[in-house]
Amino acid sequence: MHKHLFILSLLMTLITHGFCQSYEDQLVIENNLFSKTFGYHLSEGGAISVEISTNLSDNPIATSENMPFFSFVINNSIVSSNDPLWVYRSSSTRQMGNDGTEYTIVFEGVKRPVEGLQVKLLQQVFPGSTLIREKLILQTEQNSFQLNKLDEKLHFKFPSYGLSRGPDNTLKGTEIRIASFNKKPITFGDKKKGNHMYYPDINPFELSEEVTSVKGPISIVNNGKISWVSTYEHASQDDLNGMFKKPIAQNEGNLINDAMQGTKGVFNFSIDEDDFKFLGISSELENDQINISVEILRGGYLEGEVIDRDHPYATVWNATAFYKGSNLEDGKAILRHYLFNQICEKSVSRIPEFYYNTWGMQRNDRNKPLRGILTYDRIFEEIDYAAELGVDIFVLDDGWENAQGEWFPNQARFPEGLSPIKEKLDQHGMKMGLWYSPMGIDSTTQRYKNNPQWVIKDSEGHPISAQWDHPAFDFVSDFFNVFIEDCKKMIDEGCLFMKWDAINTFYSSLPNLHHGSEEYSEEELRARYEYLLPVYVVRAMEILTNYQPNLVIEIDLTEARRVMTGLAPLSQGKLFWMNNGASTYNDYSAFRTQSMRTIANEFAGIIPLELFTYANYPHNLAGKMEYNVHNSLLAGHGFWGNLELMNSAERTWIGKQVKLSRQVLPYLVNVNPKVIGEVGDSPEIYEIVNDDEAAGQVIAFTSKPIKTEVKVHVKMDKMLASLNNPYTTSKDHLIIPIDLKEKESSVAVIIIPNLGKGVSITSSTSPITDAVLQEDKLIYHLSHAGRQSIIADKKLGKPRIFGSKPLTSAIDERDSSFQIEVEAEEPDCEVTLYFEK
Repeated sequence: MHKHLFILSLLMTLITHGFCQSYEDQLVIENNLFSKTFGYHLSEGGAISVEISTNLSDNPIATSENMPFFSFVINNSIVSSNDPLWVYRSSSTRQMGNDGTEYTIVFEGVKRPVEGLQVKLLQQVFPGSTLIREKLILQTEQNSFQLNKLDEKLHFKFPSYGLSRGPDNTLKGTEIRIASFNKKPITFGDKKKGNHMYYPDINPFELSEEVTSVKGPISIVNNGKISWVSTYEHASQDDLNGMFKKPIAQNEGNLINDAMQGTKGVFNFSIDEDDFKFLGISSELENDQINISVEILRGGYLEGEVIDRDHPYATVWNATAFYKGSNLEDGKAILRHYLFNQICEKSVSRIPEFYYNTWGMQRNDRNKPLRGILTYDRIFEEIDYAAELGVDIFVLDDGWENAQGEWFPNQARFPEGLSPIKEKLDQHGMKMGLWYSPMGIDSTTQRYKNNPQWVIKDSEGHPISAQWDHPAFDFVSDFFNVFIEDCKKMIDEGCLFMKWDAINTFYSSLPNLHHGSEEYSEEELRARYEYLLPVYVVRAMEILTNYQPNLVIEIDLTEARRVMTGLAPLSQGKLFWMNNGASTYNDYSAFRTQSMRTIANEFAGIIPLELFTYANYPHNLAGKMEYNVHNSLLAGHGFWGNLELMNSAERTWIGKQVKLSRQVLPYLVNVNPKVIGEVGDSPEIYEIVNDDEAAGQVIAFTSKPIKTEVKVHVKMDKMLASLNNPYTTSKDHLIIPIDLKEKESSVAVIIIPNLGKGVSITSSTSPITDAVLQEDKLIYHLSHAGRQSIIADKKLGKPRIFGSKPLTSAIDERDSSFQIEVEAEEPDCEVTLYFEK
């Protein structure tokens, strides 16, 4: 059974753990792993019950019996799904673009204080998965309602589940954070330095009768039998790390002159780590039950915020899942699958692509104008060079625009617009990408002068200085629509990739926009703005990717204070995670590359590496071209820097490596990397192999000469060849002897599948640099003299062997295959096997 929604239209009774309540009807969402049942009433108001059942347990594993599925304060009254106020109104389904099914279920209040208030539940279910992605919307056709606080605090809980308590007396949970800036020092070079990046942070916690709230955005709680995964899709930094040049007391009334990345001004209010806790995932023990809720903590709504026909209220998306046992790695696997396959419906942002960004080239020569270097002629040159690298996307960074906030081609540098550049890219089959600073606005522009209501100000009433000392517009306003129209115009001109930069914490307390009127205090306006900013950014991403489904948007998270560090942007795009890390621009050494690789090393197993973008210098100016390029094959898939500083042979070699990697990357997007060592260790190995398809990459780095061996499980009958390093095989294992003779060196072994064609090169004493299987022949290239063993199915025909250099060969005919031995006597030899039927 794939997945279904059942509506049973007869009077029934739900009995759960001895608790009995009558419902007129029920609705069941299910797939092959679980069912979720909503019990409800059709005429007179009643409660809404929720329970989740699975074959892992005889009883429901989660219910709303003692823990309401939702709870909020409306018109100064606390109401919940367990109150006898609700009737069922409608339900519908939508087939999603990622094989999921979205169910929309609408309940309506028929008694005070919620008479006329509709609760719309969005429930997304996926085949072969226990994960439910869900969202709640409050709406009304005619009436008007207000959201309120409870005991001076925000109170909105959704979703909430009550789990049965298992036999274990010590119940534990795990919080996974992903936005801890400079959490620890680097593991290479000067180990006192930070890496100028956001780190994951995994923290265990114990459950008790007191409420334990974690920031997350991921929490995993085990009840002794199953583990329950809870996530929410929002974004914020975890702590104050990196926010200020030096430690500053966060006491009431301090003056903060923040000169860090793009938010300068005087702010006479305290800043605390709790300011980043907009949402939390709470857990508590209550009798024989574990209660788990996602709850709003800060900025989620204003006291008295109106819900009417024109102003519905929505929570962020949340996801819940469960699995048997307590193995954290099983929970991480659910998380990775969710982030790559379920959170996003647009598959284009999940396709592995290589890109080039002009920013490194623009920063190459300080004596040349940073933006003025972007001319037609110079860009055309760089496009030709990037084409040799084999990239799919060419990104024009800061400087293509007329001015910040004027997102059309610079009229002085590009009098004919970007059409000539787009035509040049089309010649090479590359997509055009553009950089944006969505909130930045040049104070000399007419748009700035015409819209003072959008200009964010500090505590003294002066415009803040954002990126490059420009002011910033408030995005939680009508400016949102203006920016979207700007982007649509460039999409119409052919832009299929966008980099959104400098989305920072700007502390807007501007009144009468979309985050509150002048009736509210600056503190309330600021909290609502900071909560809504990630929501608005993701909504803009969604609108634009709906407008152009082939558009990919990456969000720049390279600095502290970036507000989009969270799960929310992954619902629509990717994450640009680092500029230079512990290094600087124009560092072509292994040190900068190690900084970049820290992302893969730290996040492997948590967030799929294909969701990160970052750029390496591919140059050989420090003798580390292979080392640097292998880093881009591993993850990030980006290049930047002045490609004019390379020769054509270097660029062509890189293009060949990119082509080989591109062959196998589609097989690897759902593979969890196996990582050996920290960055800077000898060895440091990344094994990303789809053993069922015999496709993969094994990339090894070292800081000192080493010899080691990697043994990889692969279905040998499906492997064509293993490239770039000698190897042998034993049953279903590929054995790779790694011999790196220089410090700061690397090798990238690419495992090529045979697509079921029945031929495999089972061993080679010298590196094979390429292998191609055509309809009636196998062609492979050797960098050195050496010997290969090949098995070919007899159905292909009898092989005839030729070489571009002298070689010897022998063929042993067996029952169903040919065993072939080839020995090339000289380096740089191309070997061809023709199969004659």
